[in-house]
Amino acid sequence: MPTAVISTTYDPKYLWYLPITTWVWNKMGFKVVCFMPYGHTYGDEYMGNLVVDTLVKGGLNGVRYYFDCPKHKEATYSQCSRLYASAVDLPEDETLVISDIDMLVFNTDYFLPAADGIIDIYGADLVPQNQYPICYGVANVGTWRKLIGEGTPQQHLDRLLGHIECENMRGNYWASDQENLYNLIHSNDEVDYRLHNRAKPGTQFATQRLDRDDSFILDRLSPDIWDYHMNRPGYEPQNFEKIMAILSYYFPHEDLSWINEYNEKFKQLL
Repeated sequence: MPTAVISTTYDPKYLWYLPITTWVWNKMGFKVVCFMPYGHTYGDEYMGNLVVDTLVKGGLNGVRYYFDCPKHKEATYSQCSRLYASAVDLPEDETLVISDIDMLVFNTDYFLPAADGIIDIYGADLVPQNQYPICYGVANVGTWRKLIGEGTPQQHLDRLLGHIECENMRGNYWASDQENLYNLIHSNDEVDYRLHNRAKPGTQFATQRLDRDDSFILDRLSPDIWDYHMNRPGYEPQNFEKIMAILSYYFPHEDLSWINEYNEKFKQLL
């Protein structure tokens, strides 16, 4: 079974999505690896427990891996951790798709079959020069391992970010994951790459994507849509309404009442 790789901190604006994103990936035939920091640094432990309980009770196929870092580096470590999923115990020939915690994928036929020694970068034209989008980088585990080299996820993260100190780590190093992916690819002779463009002409918005910045998002519902960058924060009423409308459109025969129940419990813990 292929694996989708996501990450989150305990910031409720991101943590909220974990069960929903995992559920959709499972519906697409993917299991999920999610990287998270140790401990609970936003709110109290009950919010994290609710998320885990929802995953477990729903029988959702997701595994959480934890990293350690100073509190002010959590967002940056979390973003970059996805690059190192191949450093955990996974079969060499398994496909890894790196994605975002708040991105729902409705059509995995978009991704080419993973080929040995090749990484596919989808949406390559959606980011600035000398960066590649983390969402989506696709390759098999063996190819990712050739790309990142030896080490555990923690060791890789510490080598990349551990020595950096600044006042606004999150803001100053927001693109470090995309920059590092670019640098890894262009400094490695063992791995080739294929770039797949998605930008609407003259913009950095993706074709065939429902985007949270679109005021008319519910008018764009179509079987041709590939993915959905969810409205944020997902638990705010107007955003939750849009998310549920979109999920109901793409999964018309599924019982989504568990998401309503989860959302109500989550809001009580904010």
